[in-house]
Amino acid sequence: MNKKEVLFLSIGIFLTVTAWLIADVYHAATEEKIKTKINIPTLNNYKINTELLETLKNKQK
Repeated sequence: MNKKEVLFLSIGIFLTVTAWLIADVYHAATEEKIKTKINIPTLNNYKINTELLETLKNKQK
């Protein structure tokens, strides 16, 4: 191989590697970071039974 063929081969490899790196960086930047959605638990409104609390307080005495 003469110098011209080596030059074309080197340029081709360099451009291929550069394009590959750019595509990999672009993919990493645009990829969705969290794949699953987080389900936030719902808060229930509990009712306090005052009669039960009074009964327990009386039993404790």
